Amino acid sequence: MIAALMQMFSGGEPLKEETIFDIEFTDEHLIDEVYCQVQFNFTPLEGSDAIGIDWGDGQKQEWPRTQTLLAHNWDAKGRYRVKFDRRLKWFRFTDAYAINKSDGRIRAIVRPFVYPVQWGDYVESAKGTFCAWRGVRGTVPKWGRSMKDAFCCYQYCTNLTGGFPKWGPSFTDCTGVYDGCTGMGGVLPAWPKSMTKCDQCYRGTGASGIIPAWPDAIASGRCCYQNCMGLTGAWTDDPALLMPESMNGRQGAVTDHDGVVAGAGEGLRSLFYEDWGGTRIKP
Repeated sequence: MIAALMQMFSGGEPLKEETIFDIEFTDEHLIDEVYCQVQFNFTPLEGSDAIGIDWGDGQKQEWPRTQTLLAHNWDAKGRYRVKFDRRLKWFRFTDAYAINKSDGRIRAIVRPFVYPVQWGDYVESAKGTFCAWRGVRGTVPKWGRSMKDAFCCYQYCTNLTGGFPKWGPSFTDCTGVYDGCTGMGGVLPAWPKSMTKCDQCYRGTGASGIIPAWPDAIASGRCCYQNCMGLTGAWTDDPALLMPESMNGRQGAVTDHDGVVAGAGEGLRSLFYEDWGGTRIKP
């Protein structure tokens, strides 16, 4: 009965309960006589006093809301599958250390390899989750249905590969999500209808093909496609649509649209007239 209700609620597809990633430790991280401690910030969903965690090494925990810094120790090399349950609202990797087993002193700062696997459909934010974490690898999984804010989620994760997944239906802030992900590329998905900000979203990636139309709610798109040399054109050559005078009801917000295609291909830049400041009518 419960499974049937879940399928009805989700349009025939069961909701994804857990947020999952794999974490891998090698000789680079677990040198002699040390263990690795990985630390995270997190927030549970409103109304939840804790989140449940399976650390992938046989240990499971209920982590209380009052302790906003998560930490776990691994002392054996290998690849572990970590799962946060549906009470999670947001988490972010913050630090990892190689610590002496003998005296508990920090021996080195390390960055174990991390492979994103799944966003749960209950998670609401990925703000900075994997940002600049050297060692994030693999491909980007599908976004969860409740995701609203992924500000700089994968920024500067240069070892990620593959394409850009479809945006979730609840997104509002896509700022810097793939900024500097030089290993990613391919065709761009349509913007979510509720998206308002996408500054630097695809900057420096291998994005290709035609750029999608702005959603009606767009308020800021600064440098969104900067240095995207693989993009070949826009959905329109109407300057009022490419660089609108009014964005989301805000008049004269020049900087909100500056440099959208700076450094991109000449054909694309000629459509946008990047030097007109973002709000002036194309001459």
